[in-house]
Amino acid sequence: MGEDPRQTLEVDVLFVGGGPANLAGALRLTQLVARHNEQVSTGERPGRMLEPRIALIEKGRDVGAHALSGAIFDPVALEELLPDYQDRGFPFVQPLIRHDFRYLTTESSIRIPDCLLPWARRHGRCYLGSLQKLNLWLGEQVEAAGVSVFTETCGVDILYDGARVCGVHTGDKGLEAGGGKKPNFEPGTAIHAKLTVFGEGPYGTLSEDLIHRFNLRDGCSPQSYALGVKELIRVGRTGAPGVAIHTIGYPLGPRVFGGGFCYGLDDHHFAVGMVCGLDWDDPQLDVQAQLQRLKKHPDIQRFIKGGTVVAYGAKTLPEGGYFAVPRLVVDGAMLVGDSAGFVNVPAGKGIHYAMKSGMLAAETIYEALVEEDTSAARLAVYETRVADSYIMRDLYRGRHFRQAFAYGRLPGLLLGELTAWTGWGPRKPRRARCDFQTLRSLGEARSKRWTREPAQYDAGVMVDKLTDLSYSGTQHREDQPSHIRILDPVRCVNHCIPRFGDAPCIHFCPANVYELIGEGQSRRIQINFANCLHCKTCVIKDPIDVLATDHIQNISWRAPAEGGPRYQGL
Repeated sequence: MGEDPRQTLEVDVLFVGGGPANLAGALRLTQLVARHNEQVSTGERPGRMLEPRIALIEKGRDVGAHALSGAIFDPVALEELLPDYQDRGFPFVQPLIRHDFRYLTTESSIRIPDCLLPWARRHGRCYLGSLQKLNLWLGEQVEAAGVSVFTETCGVDILYDGARVCGVHTGDKGLEAGGGKKPNFEPGTAIHAKLTVFGEGPYGTLSEDLIHRFNLRDGCSPQSYALGVKELIRVGRTGAPGVAIHTIGYPLGPRVFGGGFCYGLDDHHFAVGMVCGLDWDDPQLDVQAQLQRLKKHPDIQRFIKGGTVVAYGAKTLPEGGYFAVPRLVVDGAMLVGDSAGFVNVPAGKGIHYAMKSGMLAAETIYEALVEEDTSAARLAVYETRVADSYIMRDLYRGRHFRQAFAYGRLPGLLLGELTAWTGWGPRKPRRARCDFQTLRSLGEARSKRWTREPAQYDAGVMVDKLTDLSYSGTQHREDQPSHIRILDPVRCVNHCIPRFGDAPCIHFCPANVYELIGEGQSRRIQINFANCLHCKTCVIKDPIDVLATDHIQNISWRAPAEGGPRYQGL
């Protein structure tokens, strides 16, 4: 047998994913180590000096390339992490000046007074900006602090020593579609770590592997998700910097949880987006098309009319809330940020919760390094810290908000806002179905769905899905192995389409990855994997469960070693 060409890298702490949770965690860890060494050197505390090797891997072409959020940013965690952040070139320069919450009808709207909004929807001292720019800036702070940051490096498998996590394998690059090696082939690396922190975002490939291997969701509600699509629109006239509008109602039907937003980022740019809970029942619901309908509404048109789309992206976000947070530690590993489900759904915020979770993880990691103990028992203090922080306090206060909308929009508004106002609710959650279990046949859904006009497109601000995709910067080699597989293609045609009256995947994917081609017996689903935005909607919403015990639907998605979107300003 030939030798394995895979290289090895030994580190003490490995952060998997370059999002705000891991960036804040890595930076906080360097601060704690520096303070520790200073105290040891001056005799303030006994012990040895620490010189941990800290690494962070990010699958995007740069830190922030795959990052997307609204984003209304609460700086509470950043102020704790970097009190002098304004002097370091902090990229969010536009404060939130005015926030409107509106119920849209087809042609008009009703503004909901601030006095009727619960605590979660009242945004205090916040900024409007781009998560991609925030992550890029945080990455610079992390590298300056001495952390080794490896971009275009994707973890594809978790390394184990028995039941202990001891690092990750990164993917091979330069492979042909059939698995052969191109002349520029680069074998992956086995990164061995005493402690590995998984912060890959929602439904992270390795995070989910870890959760299911160790049954970390036992006793929890199923995690539920939403799909958000967002465009950056440039206008020629002076805009409305600092204005944020959130909407419910049109164009969504009464059984779809979600809404739209429009943020004035500066004098010439607006962020406009649509977010829909993935528990919808309509097999033809298309969130990108819903965004185009939203942009036709007069309340949005007055800001973006005559503008041009300059960037587009899509992302899922966890909405299960308090009852869906899994256990957070195993021997040698921890979960942070969206991978753990730290999103406050009533407030529509998650960035500062992600950062705070990374910082709390760093405090626990520092203590584990001092004591040379990375067992789950030692790391369990991280779960205690999270439980005692504003992360779980806020999630607890809004714990029933999302579930209330399972009864429809009007009951959801009444019950959800009541629980958000009062904190009242049953101690245990209503048992929720997984998102892939909620689709109905087209006939059943049509009788209950909102009557909607076809989406319309033009050469400027109203764009179709493929045009939007061209603004995402996504790039995969056409001749690389596909990171998406349909495990049983026959069931797509013989089971899924007859059952639902259409192929749901061609509608729920925000990037035209799935395409129904052919006629009669030759009809099949074609996978255009090069379009993929890595949102992972398909593996969450795919309604065919081939084997109920493997946590994988008929669509299998594994993070590719190469390629993906390259968001700018999203």
